[in-house]
Amino acid sequence: MAPPPDAPDDAGTLRRGDQGAEVAELQNRLREVWVYNGPVDSDYGDRTERAVRDLQTWWSIKGDPEGVYGPNTRSALEARTTGRGRR
Repeated sequence: MAPPPDAPDDAGTLRRGDQGAEVAELQNRLREVWVYNGPVDSDYGDRTERAVRDLQTWWSIKGDPEGVYGPNTRSALEARTTGRGRR
């Protein structure tokens, strides 16, 4: 059975179409490293996907599909951010 649309899958992976608090935290973390300047709207849409893809390219993160916030991308971003966003 698939997880509800507002929850990540069992591995904590987030991708286009996901919604909820974990997406908002991701958007805040991406803002902290100046990769995302869109709204923190809890919606993993085109802007969030593009920001994750850019981060993966710029930081040479391998092992996750492009634009998908998988375990390798999550590890790299969480190691450098607080999740509170830019002030």
